[in-house]
Amino acid sequence: MDEGKKRKEITGWLHLDPRSKLLILVLFSVVVMIDVVDGPAYIVRAIMTFVPVFLVCLEGKLHIGARFTVLFIAASVLQNYAQRHFGGALGMLVLFLCYMVTQFAPTMITVWYCISTTKINEFMAAMNRMHAPQGLSISIAVMMRFFPTLAEEYRSIRDAMKMRGIQFGGGKVTKMVAYRLIPLLFSSVNIGDELSAAAVTRGLGVPVKRTNICDIGFHACDFLIVSVMSILTIFYVWLSLQSGVKLL
Repeated sequence: MDEGKKRKEITGWLHLDPRSKLLILVLFSVVVMIDVVDGPAYIVRAIMTFVPVFLVCLEGKLHIGARFTVLFIAASVLQNYAQRHFGGALGMLVLFLCYMVTQFAPTMITVWYCISTTKINEFMAAMNRMHAPQGLSISIAVMMRFFPTLAEEYRSIRDAMKMRGIQFGGGKVTKMVAYRLIPLLFSSVNIGDELSAAAVTRGLGVPVKRTNICDIGFHACDFLIVSVMSILTIFYVWLSLQSGVKLL
């Protein structure tokens, strides 16, 4: 059984169309533009935050969803505590880090969900149906494969360096830049070249209409999730404007 069929069995009826995932990402981009730290709008924002967490958990990544939940709750609690008890440079640093987590982490996990659960042929078929420019489609497709491949390469380099004792607890912290980051930079260049060559080999960018055999389309789960996210986004923007919050 191939990976696509296995993933559909895991997710069941909540296997979303790539266009639905892109729309959810756009809605979260609108949410990020509004800075809300308390009140009813913040509650709506928190509810929206855990929608992609729920989708990630349905993909079998329960540990990712649990980590994000703990991180988001801890950052929110620490941010409220720091506003009342911390001061000076330490308070500003803690507030800044907590703000970055609560403000941008929901979008980051949504991006991770879109990349990790969307196959390239599904994405290209969706972009073709939206009549998107090929330059944009190819660029995003290469990016969707670049970061996961880069993360896998970093794990391999990290494991190799651990075997040599080059880690934070190994007494060779100063060598981590030379022995980890520099190989990662060279690997990044090679990965980019290989992905570009693969795109050309598969005929991406040719001035003809491409065919695709993957099955995509809107189903009940797409309308359900998109409707819920759209209603929550409109409600969130309305509550934010009522409270006098301005766009970033």
